[in-house]
This record gives sequence, C-alpha cells and structure tokens, in this order.
Amino acid sequence: MQSDASIIINLKLKVTSKICPFCSEPVKIHGYYPRTLTHSTLVNRKCNIVYRQRRFICPKCSYSFNEHNPFTKANDGLTHETKINILNDLKHPEDTYTSVAERYHVSKATVLRLFDKHVNIMRKPLPMVLSIDEHYFPESDMDSLYCCLLMNFITGEVKDVLPSRRKHYLIDYFSSIRGDIQNYTLKRSELNNVKYISMDLYDNFSSEPVPESFIVSTNTINSLFKDKKWLEQYAPAIETQ
Repeated sequence: MQSDASIIINLKLKVTSKICPFCSEPVKIHGYYPRTLTHSTLVNRKCNIVYRQRRFICPKCSYSFNEHNPFTKANDGLTHETKINILNDLKHPEDTYTSVAERYHVSKATVLRLFDKHVNIMRKPLPMVLSIDEHYFPESDMDSLYCCLLMNFITGEVKDVLPSRRKHYLIDYFSSIRGDIQNYTLKRSELNNVKYISMDLYDNFSSEPVPESFIVSTNTINSLFKDKKWLEQYAPAIETQ
C-alpha cells in the first residue's frame, strides 16, 4: 500500500524447466527485468503489478527468450483483465472514453487505441437520400481536424462516421463499397440504392471524383449552402424545382 492509497504488487513466477525452441536443449536463466503493468481490477484505487520477468538463454545456440506469463503480451503495459474491464465498460452508452480512462487509471488515448483495435462496428446501409457533411473533430488520429458524417437526410440517422474528410480517404471508402457487388448480373452495389445526395460546397464533396463518380445512379445533388448569400441567391431556384 502506497501513501496515495494505490497498491503495488511485486511478483515473479515459479521457475520451471525450459527447452530451447530452436535446438531443444535445456536453457538457463539469463537474468530478470522488471515490468510495471497496470492491473485495474480494483476500481476504487490504482493497482500496479511489478513483474520480474525471466529471460532464458540457450548455452548451445545462444538463443534467448522471455518466459511466458499469464498477465499480458510482450511490450504491453496493461494486463488482460484490465483490457477486458475497459472494453466491457465501453459497452455502456453513458460511459465516455474519459470516464473509463479515469476509472481504470489509464490515459484517454490508451482507451481509444484499445477500442479501435478490438471493436469493429459495422456500417449501416446507405439510404436513398444521403447527406454528407463534416464535423470539427480535433481529437482525430487521422491528421485531420474534421470527420465526415454520412446520414439519412430524411430521418437524420447517422449511417457512418469517417475519421477524415480528405479526398483520398473518401475515394477509398466509396471504392470499397462499390467493389462489394450485391447483384453480379446487373453489376449493382449498395451505391446504386442512393438516389439523392445532400452536401455542402466543400471541394472534396462537390468536385469529381467524390462522390458523383461512385454513385452513378444519383439523379439530383442538393447542395446545402451554409453561406447566407448563397442561400438567398439559390433558394428561389431550388423552390421552383
């Protein structure tokens, strides 16, 4: 028990006979090195394991390796149980990345990386009327200050959130959907279900090749003008269509 009420557990595993995985000769202990692991099973206080991990060496072929342990993987600072606890808590809609990070005494970036690595949320089907817009997102890991929102224009339901609105990312995204053919006889993909697109005048949205060259069946492109002058200029023409 530390002065800040945190807990540090010092341990090493029982030594067992080891065989060299290359030459099958018996190996000997080459030394120990400490690994500090975050083991957040006690939510009300911080807990670390200082694990003295053995390293073995083969006297015959000089191959060296670490002993296997049940706590974590190589070069990882979180125990398996900590990861499971974090991922389980992220299932609750009321929990945020920040709140889970504080609860398990890790950084928000660690929680984000863990979520991105182990969670794959399936994209929802594209609607008949697709709305494409950007949203300011400075926390993005994609070297982009804006993420791209794909929504159902009629219902407002979010269909997908892309981490970047950059042209090369959008091209890759729509290309992957176009490549997933649903009807090989008609050579139709999910993109053929989109009949209308609503988007602003951001160049990556409104200029070729994104998204018109991918959604070839689109009949009308409705541009949502955020600028008041644009709206005043084009609103009468839109109303008459």
